[in-house]
Amino acid sequence: MYIGPSQKQQAWQEALYKGNDDLLLNLSKTEPPGVTYFQIATYINGLYRMSSGPFVAIENVKSQIQRVLPLLKNLRKEMGWKQRDLDIGLLRMIRRSSALSFVIGAGVTIAAGGPSWPELVQVLLETALEKGHEISRMVPTPDSTPEHIQVRREVVKVERFKPEYEKKAKKVLKSIKKKKFDTEMLMEGAQLCYDLFGQFLFQHLTQIIYSRASKPSEIHKAIADLSYGQMVPERGPGIFPGVESIINYNFDDLMESALKEIQIPYVAWLMDNSEVKTIYNQLAKNNNWHVPIYHLHGYTPQDLFQITNINFIFSTAQYYQVYSGQKTGLIEEVLKRYLANPVHIALYVGCSFTDQSMNRMLREAENQYPGRFHFAILKLPEDLIGKIPTIDQLESISIPYYEMGVYPIWTQSFDEIPDIIHSLS
Repeated sequence: MYIGPSQKQQAWQEALYKGNDDLLLNLSKTEPPGVTYFQIATYINGLYRMSSGPFVAIENVKSQIQRVLPLLKNLRKEMGWKQRDLDIGLLRMIRRSSALSFVIGAGVTIAAGGPSWPELVQVLLETALEKGHEISRMVPTPDSTPEHIQVRREVVKVERFKPEYEKKAKKVLKSIKKKKFDTEMLMEGAQLCYDLFGQFLFQHLTQIIYSRASKPSEIHKAIADLSYGQMVPERGPGIFPGVESIINYNFDDLMESALKEIQIPYVAWLMDNSEVKTIYNQLAKNNNWHVPIYHLHGYTPQDLFQITNINFIFSTAQYYQVYSGQKTGLIEEVLKRYLANPVHIALYVGCSFTDQSMNRMLREAENQYPGRFHFAILKLPEDLIGKIPTIDQLESISIPYYEMGVYPIWTQSFDEIPDIIHSLS
């Protein structure tokens, strides 16, 4: 499918910028879908870019965009399953302009063999209930000599849940095992473990994650392969990262590992003691470009790392509870720069959209900036696996995402994801 500018640029200029509705309708019916979508999407993007300046009122821009949105919506609906090819083609163009960010969720770490968030909380609760918090010290072994001292770990004390907290922990654990839980319950389980273990929770967390997922997944590697520096003439001289940013809901450093393996400079962003902290890898220190990686919910890398002031967060609501009053935190930074910015596009991968606070923020951004959509690679519902959904079926399963300003790219299997990402090169 060809996706790009029309040979009838003068006609499109008159239809879009001079308000010729009859001509716009005629062009949308006679031009190829990829051309029509490109022309209208470029028009919307251009209007939002103009609104970022001091001379164009955003309300005036929104009224112009509302005029063309019905055509865009009808075009997508009529294309049915082929809208997937359209979206992938658009994302390819956006990526080649170094204007595409990735938002990666738990599914990307799970693809590397790592635990899901429910599994993570389950193991933490089981450890807390079975072993408690072991406070230990290192002491010389009996066969040590002054010349050759050997040490062993000695448990000094074991702290356990108080009865009322033990009861809560068992209740949450039982619900997780029965798969009857929500984000709030996971937060409660994580908080119970944090209250018992304190910052030692991160030692358990790190051990659980990397005992199962020590190497990047094929999804991590595919994103890394798109991240090489590139020339973007329309944006001026210099080198731009192939991926504008990576917004990471996971605690691990597997994305960093994938970039490091192929020598791509990156900077990790995280919250440390209620302040934004940046960690430059050596390549980033020596280059004038890098890929920023935002760890919104915490960070536990495999290498030695000071974690004293890092919080363990499971949702946006908990983030605001922990960092209440912090107006320059990571989520605000990411929303302002990317997710609620009408001229930046993100592709969600491995995200379940169960974080209701973040979903609400996306809906608010969509209401504020109609016509600006992000994208998400999602697996079809089980009853549609092995089938090509009808237009009505696609519309039905996509509406909840449209309301958040997200276009789904539906897949039959998660195994398709690396190939879809590679196709954006």
